[in-house]
Amino acid sequence: MDFLENAVLPQSAHHMVLLKYLLALTFLIVLPYLSVLIGSTLLSVYYNSKSSRSGNTLHSKFAKQLVDLVTFKKSLPFGLGVVPMLSAMFCYAQLLHLAYTGVPQYIFVSLIFFLVGIVFIYTYKYSSHIKDILGKINNGDEETNYYKLKSATLLNKTGKYGILFLLFSVYLFIGSIELAVDSSRWTDSSSILSVIVSLSTLTYFLYFIAASVAVTAAVLLYYYFRPNSEWHESDDEYKNYVKKFALTRGLVATITLPIFIALNIFATPGIALNGIVFGAAVIILFIILLIANLFYMMLKEANTKFSASVIYLFIILFTFLVIKEQAAFSTATQNQFQMLSANYDAYRAKLNEELGIATVVISGEDIFNGRCSACHKFDAKLVGPPYNSVLDKYVGKKDDLVKFVLNPVKVNPEYPVMPNQGLKPNEAEAIADYILKVYEENKK
Repeated sequence: MDFLENAVLPQSAHHMVLLKYLLALTFLIVLPYLSVLIGSTLLSVYYNSKSSRSGNTLHSKFAKQLVDLVTFKKSLPFGLGVVPMLSAMFCYAQLLHLAYTGVPQYIFVSLIFFLVGIVFIYTYKYSSHIKDILGKINNGDEETNYYKLKSATLLNKTGKYGILFLLFSVYLFIGSIELAVDSSRWTDSSSILSVIVSLSTLTYFLYFIAASVAVTAAVLLYYYFRPNSEWHESDDEYKNYVKKFALTRGLVATITLPIFIALNIFATPGIALNGIVFGAAVIILFIILLIANLFYMMLKEANTKFSASVIYLFIILFTFLVIKEQAAFSTATQNQFQMLSANYDAYRAKLNEELGIATVVISGEDIFNGRCSACHKFDAKLVGPPYNSVLDKYVGKKDDLVKFVLNPVKVNPEYPVMPNQGLKPNEAEAIADYILKVYEENKK
């Protein structure tokens, strides 16, 4: 995976900010999708296994509908899974360049496991349909029974293999995210065990599994029981079965979330903690409380009228989860970004030198003589006030002076407003440095 390091180009501070926004957007796409995918397939495999043992047709029917919920389009895993994971891999490759954390490489391995898991899950889906078709043949001949047995075996094996590959993929993906916010482990990241054997990874993963069950329950309620739903089920027993499952499992899973949130905060390295992380965690806990109350009210009243509200709240919850993780990442990697910014300046200077492009040095004195001296002097009034009488308030506040130079406003009624000189930010900073320096020398 050295090609990732070799393919990375040094980035400016501005570009690194854009990459962090892209990373946040990536997580807003991939985390909700993975949660529904894991929740639906995990529950589907569980209820299919339960159906095989008990012979309950409600279990098998429910297992098939659960997997159909997330595999209705073959392009879905590519658009909501593969592309965002590749995006995260390249964002981390840029943002953690020269840190040699292994994060992009581990995401790539996670992606491989994800693709294998998806192949198994789609095979599991089609096997369930084939099993249903064969189950309708009642002639009972030896060949038919042979294919029934083979389809049942394929169904059980592909389901179990699929969910195992997906669970490991998600665990490794979460471990990579957690490794990125813990710079103290970067030097130990040569082994994948440093990602797997991590308290922060484990707590985040348990939180994610509980959230996956809760989100899947919410999606079931919204998809099947909303007023304009296209689902028309004539079997009232099955409808009540699905409704009871979604309400009870959704409530139980939601109630467990605060425990895993608290454990994850406890396991987060101190270097990654700040006010935004704690603030986002508090908001997440408040949203979880609201969701749990809505699940409880629907269960108590045996209706699904708040199903849409629960979906919206989960979207907000994932948004603040991403904010929390990105705030932790930004805090933990401040030194890394400073190093990359300095590296970019050196790279740009070297590139200009190789191309024979001279580096333009902006002189504040030249700008003063060309733009400012016609209206200003340090010790005499011209069109504008003498600098010695107005610069004292900007000592130690150069940024305020730069803002004024870029966007002049009327301050003293005795003088006309200064015309905007059309300077660039670096030119305004150069003139501010120059006049403050001369002012300080004049005071001596």
